[in-house]
Amino acid sequence: MLKQMIIKDKVQRNLLKDSRYEDEKFFVNPHDGDKANVLQETRVFSSYPLNIQKCLNILTKILYLINKNETSLTSQECTEIFFSITKLFQSNNERLRRMVYLVIKSLPVSEKEVFIVTSSLTKDMNSSNDCYRANAIRVLSQTIDSVLAAQIERYLKTAIVDKNPFVSSSALLCGLNLFINTSSDIVKRWINEVSECINSKHPMIQFHALTLLCSIKYNDKLALEKIISSYGKRSSNLTGSLANCLLIKYAAHLIYHTEIGGDILNANNNSVPYNNTTPNVNNTNNQTIHPTTKVCFDFLKLCLKSKDPVVLYEAVKSIVELATYDLEGRNSTTIFNVEILTDCLKVCKLFLLSTKTIEKFCIIRKVNKLSHYRPMIASKLNEDIEALLTDENKNICVLAFTTLLKTGNEQNIDELLNQINTYMNSDNNSSFKIQIIQEIKNLCFIYPNKSKVILNFLSNNLRDEESYKFKSTIIDTIILIITQIPNSEENAILQLCEFIEDCEYNSLLLRVIRFLLLHIPKTKKPSKYIRYIYNRLILESSTIRADGMYALFYIALKCQNNSKDILFLLKCLLVDSDDEVRDRTNLFYHMLKEKIQKLDEQVGNVTNGEEDQDGNAKQEEETKNKQDTLVNQIIFDNNYIDVEKIIAGISNHMQNDLEAEFDHEQIKDDILYTTELSREGLGSSQNVYLKKKSSYYEMQNNASNAPKFVEHLTDQAYIENVLPLVEKYNMGSLKLITKHTPLTETEAEYTVFVKKYIYLNYIVLGFTINNTLNDQILSDVNLQINTYEKKWNILEKTTIKNIYYNQPQNLYILLKKNVPFNISLDSNDPNLESNNNSQTQTDENDGFDVSQSFQCSLHFYVKENEMDDGYPDSYSINNMNIQITDFINACILRNSEFKLLWDNMSQYNSECTSKFSLNFENIQAAVTGLLNNLNMSPCDNTNIVEPNSNTHNMLLYAKFLNQTNVLCMVSLIISQQYGCLLKIISRSTNKHLSEYLIKSLE
Repeated sequence: MLKQMIIKDKVQRNLLKDSRYEDEKFFVNPHDGDKANVLQETRVFSSYPLNIQKCLNILTKILYLINKNETSLTSQECTEIFFSITKLFQSNNERLRRMVYLVIKSLPVSEKEVFIVTSSLTKDMNSSNDCYRANAIRVLSQTIDSVLAAQIERYLKTAIVDKNPFVSSSALLCGLNLFINTSSDIVKRWINEVSECINSKHPMIQFHALTLLCSIKYNDKLALEKIISSYGKRSSNLTGSLANCLLIKYAAHLIYHTEIGGDILNANNNSVPYNNTTPNVNNTNNQTIHPTTKVCFDFLKLCLKSKDPVVLYEAVKSIVELATYDLEGRNSTTIFNVEILTDCLKVCKLFLLSTKTIEKFCIIRKVNKLSHYRPMIASKLNEDIEALLTDENKNICVLAFTTLLKTGNEQNIDELLNQINTYMNSDNNSSFKIQIIQEIKNLCFIYPNKSKVILNFLSNNLRDEESYKFKSTIIDTIILIITQIPNSEENAILQLCEFIEDCEYNSLLLRVIRFLLLHIPKTKKPSKYIRYIYNRLILESSTIRADGMYALFYIALKCQNNSKDILFLLKCLLVDSDDEVRDRTNLFYHMLKEKIQKLDEQVGNVTNGEEDQDGNAKQEEETKNKQDTLVNQIIFDNNYIDVEKIIAGISNHMQNDLEAEFDHEQIKDDILYTTELSREGLGSSQNVYLKKKSSYYEMQNNASNAPKFVEHLTDQAYIENVLPLVEKYNMGSLKLITKHTPLTETEAEYTVFVKKYIYLNYIVLGFTINNTLNDQILSDVNLQINTYEKKWNILEKTTIKNIYYNQPQNLYILLKKNVPFNISLDSNDPNLESNNNSQTQTDENDGFDVSQSFQCSLHFYVKENEMDDGYPDSYSINNMNIQITDFINACILRNSEFKLLWDNMSQYNSECTSKFSLNFENIQAAVTGLLNNLNMSPCDNTNIVEPNSNTHNMLLYAKFLNQTNVLCMVSLIISQQYGCLLKIISRSTNKHLSEYLIKSLE
């Protein structure tokens, strides 16, 4: 015993000695090697006798080389390695054979080469060694085609019912791979063997067999229902947790497909029709339950009585997910007319009282989600949730806080915020705090009377030293409160003014100043806030001083009583050390000074009584018209001004006649065009709606030539249907609007156009549908869109009650991006901490992969008149596609500005180059095609092609989401041998954006 203690002490001392210097050691991966050396070492596979350990080490290096992203093996190298490895089948060493299987499965070789090793694999599949059999079957599933699968089908069916669980599971997985990839018809003949495996005592065999059986029966909903009914009974032998969880998923899938996924054609069946987001009000009192729904919910109720926590959680998870889709059952314990939430809450209560952290965490996530859709039901668990506020796990605390914020009432808001404030003051991760802030933002709109308390809470957290993202979230919340709750404006603006007194992030400071200049003039006492901005002119950098100076100038124009005081304050910048600040101040100072003088003259004329009242009115009107210049309209108009057109007009004037004076009146109408649209939309949205309605056929003719620009929401239908969704999902500002795209022929019975309203991570699809048949009325019009991809999810969609002859109506569908864009608002800000590390490289890559195609079809009732019941019908239309170019807006650059931006983009290391062969007959056609496909604007007149030219270079510029610069250099060559060849180089602030932009040309 004493000897054992001495040995133990020695081991502990050595371990402590090694750990002391562990941080100083440099880790060297023993399997990492140069590709050339590894290929050279593969010659060992041909030696005799084989050195087993050395072969294992080389195979490990090959696997490491295959999975390392830095270097990739060429097809020739893969072939050489493959043929070398096949020589290792002569060894019967089990470890070596398993490594051979693994490498063969990983090597990307052609079917002809794989055929060489198939005989060895087939031999191993019939071996007496179960390890060989199982692994050979797994490799064969990845390599064989349908012809070879038919030849070895007998062996695979035998392996499925083998007594060895490893062999049986491998055969089932082989069948699953064959069914997905090549040989679905062969696998469908294995139903009896697969069904027999489901009754196995081994949980993993049950799971694999049930997976294969459900995959075979996936398109047969009645067969799936029968599986759930038969294997979902108490007497069933389905004892494995994984198999039960899989069956729960399929039960939820069937309920979703029956109640939500069904189209309008099923409205007359005995099922209750539900829309994904728009409840059918006519059926709210109908308590009919679809038979499939009843069978599936009975199974879910049975799972809620299970003793296995994994099965319990999976059942709760599926029930909560289904509850989010049943909008008609809001604030009730029923889901699609089935009483089940009461039992679900009992299970949630048990999990919340559990001593295991993982059980509390997983269930509080689901309760948090349920509270967003059914707060009254989730509030029954408030007492148990409050006990989690002091939990050791911070994730659980945050989820508990956010859940109580959703389910709480107005009386306990103050107490809850005090508790949260204690948590926020402690040393916790800022990501947790951001989640709480986002939930508090929603709380302010639920209880607007508590906005003052909430604003004080937010301002207290602004004073702490936190990350940029945390403070940006609070600023977003305060700005949203100001815009949505007018009574809170004064208090919120004062808090923002105090924030800019001590703000360490320049981008946030600029943002707040630009917001304040618009809202300070609307307050009762603007002079109260002017000193905060003036302090920025003295203490901050040149960029901040320039923005602060413009803010004071704008406030002076809006608040005439304070204009003279502000004019005096601007004097301090007339001798500023920065050239740009000094030049801007001189311009705005003299503009303001001239404005004040004119106002003083008008007031003096009225005071001295030099003219009668009529004469004064006439003179004021003439003065107003005289002052109604382009500059004044740009300054005083709060609506969108197309500054790009101003720059374009000046550039064209300088190119044509540099000596002549520029007359802005010539382009005034074009520049203010968008402003007029906005004014009409805000003033008389009904008139604009009628105007759009009357110009429907003009839209048909000009759909392909319509420009792409950002406009204000002048469409009455858009305002009524979409603006509530913008507030609900906090979608942010509208980035851009695409042109109308036809989804049908112009001569079709029903014509459909789509226009995309682009937000950050959201898209609103606006469909304009017209009925061209004068003897029909389309009723209950619904547009179904389906896709197999997962890049965009459908959140909301509207329906149309009636479409009469030649009276087009609008239908809207809201899509959300699964992987958000990784774009910072100010990527050049040095104070921005998380520009480069906010997401992993994979997330960034996926974030810009937006391309997705949707299959579209119209479903409706056809009626001859309004009294007619009608009959259901459907109408297929063209696919609707989302592309990366939908997010790009062509913008104009001044001459020679492209080179400066291009050189500046080099710091982001985001250049991407590619070459293409285009199907164009000449250079001019290729230039036009590229501009249309990329949605970019040519710079420095590079779109002009010389006659009979065989080569051409073009510079392109645009903005991604009207926010991020995107530049391209294009070289075109016309060759008699190869046709039209293109080389394109793209730069932006993100390399993945450049890559996906170029991929759009493929």
